[in-house]
Amino acid sequence: MSVHSTVLAFDVGLKRTGLAVAQASSVHAQPAGTIHVAKGRHDWLKVDQAIADWQPTMIVLGLVSDTDPALKKAANRLISHIQQQHKIATALVDETLTTVNANELLSERDYSPSKRRELRDQVAACLILETWLRAYNEPNA
Repeated sequence: MSVHSTVLAFDVGLKRTGLAVAQASSVHAQPAGTIHVAKGRHDWLKVDQAIADWQPTMIVLGLVSDTDPALKKAANRLISHIQQQHKIATALVDETLTTVNANELLSERDYSPSKRRELRDQVAACLILETWLRAYNEPNA
């Protein structure tokens, strides 16, 4: 993968899935939108549009806990869709506490509760992607 390649991340949720994007050579991600989820199912047109818009060469997904079977099922559906429809390499990153950390970061910046809800999943996706970027860009990785 080129250092100029685009990497797209998904923070999978049961109501919203946050997106973040970065260049492979970076260590910082930027929010890239939210996809609403209904009954554990993503809006595939919006997933496909995000992939078409960003044209990533790698997709990073938050590895969800086995303790929530509905969330695990939604994440597995998303991974399957990406691999079958787009043939893009995927990587999984532990997402433990990313939503909690995103809430803390947004609270520190004094955002209103509605703004925090709007940005939380995107910021969690940034944290997931930045974890992957640090590992990818480590010397001898």
